[in-house]
Amino acid sequence: MRGLTAPPAWAAKVKRTLDAVRAAVAAGTEREFNSHWAEDAVRDLLLGLVGVKCWYCETLIVRADITVDHFRPKSEVLDVPGHPGYWWLAYEVSNYRIACKHCNSGGARYNGVREGRAKGSQFPLIGGSRARTSVDDLNSEQPLLLDPAHPSDHDLLGFDSAGYARRSSTPYSPAETNRGLCRADETIRILALNDSHLVPLRSRLMREVTVLARYGDKTDIQQLIDDKVGPKAPYSSAAAMALALQRAVDQPAVAPAPAATTPGTAPTIDPARSRVDLHDLLQHLDPDDLKAGITLTGRHEKKVHRAVLNHEGQIDVGGRPWRTPTTAARVATGSNKIDGWGFWHLTIAGVEQTLAEFRAAYFPPPEPA
Repeated sequence: MRGLTAPPAWAAKVKRTLDAVRAAVAAGTEREFNSHWAEDAVRDLLLGLVGVKCWYCETLIVRADITVDHFRPKSEVLDVPGHPGYWWLAYEVSNYRIACKHCNSGGARYNGVREGRAKGSQFPLIGGSRARTSVDDLNSEQPLLLDPAHPSDHDLLGFDSAGYARRSSTPYSPAETNRGLCRADETIRILALNDSHLVPLRSRLMREVTVLARYGDKTDIQQLIDDKVGPKAPYSSAAAMALALQRAVDQPAVAPAPAATTPGTAPTIDPARSRVDLHDLLQHLDPDDLKAGITLTGRHEKKVHRAVLNHEGQIDVGGRPWRTPTTAARVATGSNKIDGWGFWHLTIAGVEQTLAEFRAAYFPPPEPA
């Protein structure tokens, strides 16, 4: 988004509107936002960056209204009582993202069931202090949702061979570790990036790119590949990942680096990662139990929810695996405020305990700073 400049005539017009909004805020009266962000003058600038597709899920927007989403919502912030919204950014081009109806307003489905709360006026933070006025520093905020306009956020989202969006291998940030949240998992949940329509489309595209990449450097084949991985193509991030994986397979074999540990010793663990997912705790569970699937239960608002922990450390809720306990719990309950480590219970040797209690036995809480 850097370097994107609004047309002078549009900028002058929205300044007058923003001045009126600012006066209403100062007077404590009702604010009125004119939808200048939907005008062609600025919308076409955004479409020119990555084409006519949703910046969140990368679906082409065909014969449908093109929504300009405010990444920081202008009128309110869901689940933050009393926040006035980021009204001063209502006409800031750098705050705009192109969004499809499902990502912006909801309606996505998984096996026929509506899911995801959609972006809408949600803007949760994973760390930092929230800006509430136009003089506050936005750089102090650490958004939970991945930002499609932020280059480093692209590295956090990956795709498996079946077309499911998932967390990449990028290590968790200190903010994720402190909160026990995975930004990628939470973004996938809120925006329903693995709904029943998206996954097969990504999977087929990834298979196509993989097959094309096997033909080598033929000019016409390379053009087909470029068309699929270019920034304006649908699901280009998944296509680019498939291409990178295939090219890695095609590289000549390289002798493996010396092992970091002596054969027979325990695998390397990451206590920080164990504040977010279950990966390093699996070694303390019975392999046979994991292979069969370990039942997890949780109670919320007088209802019992069940899930299954598998041998890869994923928690299956309603037929889909999640890598982090908190996101799995939020999927199960529909609540944005559940802590999965305290929510999920498992039984080991006849003793029921929470995942938090199980974790504490092997990774005690860090000492206060």
